[in-house]
Amino acid sequence: MHWRLLLCGAWLALWNCGNKPSIAIQVFPAVLAEDPQAPAPEGWERVEFAGSPRAAAGVYHVRLDTLLSEWNIIACRPISSDEGGAGAAVRLNAYAKNKMERFSADPDNLRKPLALRINGRWADFVPVLDRISDRMVFYGFSAKEVEDLDQYLAHR
Repeated sequence: MHWRLLLCGAWLALWNCGNKPSIAIQVFPAVLAEDPQAPAPEGWERVEFAGSPRAAAGVYHVRLDTLLSEWNIIACRPISSDEGGAGAAVRLNAYAKNKMERFSADPDNLRKPLALRINGRWADFVPVLDRISDRMVFYGFSAKEVEDLDQYLAHR
């Protein structure tokens, strides 16, 4: 009888693990392709982007070197843009803060876009205009994705 209760408890614990909110967010260095027909260089991925209020439509080359992910976000606040759509003002952990400060301190990275991928979807390409510290604003979310991020941070 005890083994049945133990088995039932283990099953419920595993079942609840699957109900935790999840979201996948990655930020990568990117450049607007000079030749949209050319393949991406080695270590880069070619991405066709339809455009957004903050980024031009076109072909981007994304370096598959993750600068930060959802794991590096310690807090978020939902925001909306004047152009519509949802966004998130996020605060980064110390690791991501240091990494983004070093990345944005390099003059070669200024005015080049950061690629935002949410749940496997290329959501936005936003240029780095100034030094980044521990706070960033990301757009290109759906309202559900912002809610998922908030829930993920509350339950991880």
